[in-house]
Amino acid sequence: MANHPEPRISPFEAYATARRRVIWALGVLVLVVGVGAVGYWYIGYFQRPGTWPLRDCIYMTVITITTVGFGEILDFKTIEGGREWTQLLLVFGVAADLYVVSTITSFFVEADFADIRRWKKLERRMQEISNHYIVCGVGRTGIHVINELVAVGEVVVAVDTNEQLLEELRARNILTVTGDATDDEVLDRAGLGRAKGVVATLDDDKTNMFVVVSARQTNPRLRIVVKAVSPSAAEKLRRAGADSVVTPNFIGGMRIASELLRPHVVRFLDEMLRDKEARLRIEEATVGSDAPLIGKTLREANLREAAGVLILAIRLGDGEVSYVPPPDLRLDAGQTLIAIGRPAEIAKLRHLVAHR
Repeated sequence: MANHPEPRISPFEAYATARRRVIWALGVLVLVVGVGAVGYWYIGYFQRPGTWPLRDCIYMTVITITTVGFGEILDFKTIEGGREWTQLLLVFGVAADLYVVSTITSFFVEADFADIRRWKKLERRMQEISNHYIVCGVGRTGIHVINELVAVGEVVVAVDTNEQLLEELRARNILTVTGDATDDEVLDRAGLGRAKGVVATLDDDKTNMFVVVSARQTNPRLRIVVKAVSPSAAEKLRRAGADSVVTPNFIGGMRIASELLRPHVVRFLDEMLRDKEARLRIEEATVGSDAPLIGKTLREANLREAAGVLILAIRLGDGEVSYVPPPDLRLDAGQTLIAIGRPAEIAKLRHLVAHR
């Protein structure tokens, strides 16, 4: 993240800044009117008390600084100093008018109200979401993680300092937070306490470790997956609290070897993930304690017919994995079913087994 460009100001912050400038300009205008009116009143009161009412002084000030030219309503012939004060007021009043007009014009011309409305909508969604995933680092690895999570229908919040990358995600209606992922306040804005998973894909192992430690301390229930740039950092990241550590170099080497040894299997998996029509995924579903299928065999549950999924394996309660499980294997609470199917079918399977 250190190599990313400086974050740009958000549209909402830009709008708030422009609005403050308008308020400040109006304040300057009110100040000029007030000073001008009090000046007229003091000149009249000093020479002949009660001659110039404050209301007339305010009116005279307004028509002077706006250069309307309705004529003098105050008696400048018998009261000295009135015209001199008017000349001074014209100089500062016209300058204040120009400042106010230019500020208001700039506010309406430069402010992107459509962008502001979209930004506010995303901010409201950010306050309401829960059980979402936070991806820290929208780089070469993080963007693929986001795309996959979105493809299977998960809610994602992307955290990065690169405003340009985040703007591209916001255009796709993906929630984003601009800031350093090692900052607890930034993670809190991303809803860390309500999230169900965090992915750290930053380009530095030390930075990823900071994210892991902060996330684990804030929300012990999180599933944390982190990228290890150096293979030697994998064990340290696990000790820091990561549930799983992925080393891109190791995965890349395994992929190259698989392309050599089992190209058709690799091609099948690639097509399964990239097929926009089928959108097949290999997912898991854990049998809940109140699932109606407990005690039934796979044949009796008939998950292929009931949910449209194909069960590839089952991790049993003792941790052992039954690959291509037999039809007479009985389902029990705590077992994890590994299945292949479309997202809607996976969701139906999880409903049937009361997925935890």
